[in-house]
Amino acid sequence: MEITITLREVIKPSLPTPDDHRFFPLSLFDQLQLVTYLPMVLFYPKKEGFSEPSHICSQLKRSLSETLTIFYPVAGRREDHTFITCNDEGALYLEAKVNHTMVEFLTPPKLEFLNKLLPCEPNKMHSHTEALPQVLVQVNIFSCGGIAIGTCNLHTLLDGCSGSLFQTTWAATCSGSREKVPSPDFSSASFFFPPVNHLSFHDHVDQNNEDSSAQKMCTTRRFVFGVETIDILRAEAKDDDDDDEPSKPLTRYEALAAFIWRHMTLACKMEYGDSTTPTVAIHIADMRRRMGEPFSRYTIGNILWPVMVFCETMNAETSGRYLVSIAREKFGKLSRELFLRVKNDPSILGSSECVDLPEGIKTKSPIPVVFTSWCGLNFSELDFGWGKPLWVGVRGGDQETLPNVAVIMETDAGMEAWLTMEMQHIANLEEDMEFLRLALPNPSLSNI
Repeated sequence: MEITITLREVIKPSLPTPDDHRFFPLSLFDQLQLVTYLPMVLFYPKKEGFSEPSHICSQLKRSLSETLTIFYPVAGRREDHTFITCNDEGALYLEAKVNHTMVEFLTPPKLEFLNKLLPCEPNKMHSHTEALPQVLVQVNIFSCGGIAIGTCNLHTLLDGCSGSLFQTTWAATCSGSREKVPSPDFSSASFFFPPVNHLSFHDHVDQNNEDSSAQKMCTTRRFVFGVETIDILRAEAKDDDDDDEPSKPLTRYEALAAFIWRHMTLACKMEYGDSTTPTVAIHIADMRRRMGEPFSRYTIGNILWPVMVFCETMNAETSGRYLVSIAREKFGKLSRELFLRVKNDPSILGSSECVDLPEGIKTKSPIPVVFTSWCGLNFSELDFGWGKPLWVGVRGGDQETLPNVAVIMETDAGMEAWLTMEMQHIANLEEDMEFLRLALPNPSLSNI
């Protein structure tokens, strides 16, 4: 498969940023984020009434320029630990031709080529000292006339929720329905959690970003969990007392995360040859709803908190019910009061007050499994004026990145999970999934 870049340019905001908005303060939680790009590929097949690719590209560039005027910090560059310089340097925009039809690419999805539809290497860690574009776009034109829009959003400012609002605004602007999308809230995050200037803090964050030992050569696999399978997993993980607590039904995410955590951990243990290694699940939780006002789904920034769930002993007999129960216990400790303590004293970050793990856990080198959910972010609803995407991809292929990461998304018939594992673990993971596929009654779990 050949993918050829035909155009490379910078898209600047349609209007210059006013001088009084020249410097945009980051929040404390923006400062804590790894400097990496969050990838996504949206596939739009050619259909009746579909414009010529050249016209579509012109629409995308024009509307991107207008969207950057609204999201003015996204058009700037981070040049300091505490702020973004809103200098209107813009977003990097590429166009590419693909010598295959979209049907050929998607039946089944060619994950080994998916990263070539992205404008940069996804999930690679960068240093805070690099002045990187906040957004990169690659518009891929298939031989059939269909297009795939690949985007990479820098995690410095855009988390999943913020990125969703940016792309929703871009799509609405392109389709002529901008008035339907509320304006972004740029002030609440940094006002409530102002940045810190402590040198030791920044040295620690830079070390985390530049520590290549955390990154390993990994492969991505996609698993689709149909409705039947999810219902089975929910039934297996359901507590006997759940009927007495109708306000707390078992969610799809809870059941699926417990299942993935168990099997990814077992795959790693098979590779390590050590069945006694403990494990920790790290759930990246959106704080907006838990914080309440002034935060909302339109608040821009990394309003995130890592919920760490430790399990000393994980084996094939470990029940989903148990894993859900210990995760619920940790999530139950998230509160507005905790975040207010962080607001008043950022130094407690990393302390036992915030990191609720057993003492001496580092010496045990637990197997980490990171979970992030993009459910409810409406990426599959993005309509630029020619309908919703046929499919939403995240990333694929082999690359150097953080291992043992699961991104969970919704599909029309269930949920899908993108699992990032070290290459040598993949065979064991697939064996483990195959075992479950045979064990479940009437399973609809498939590895695509």
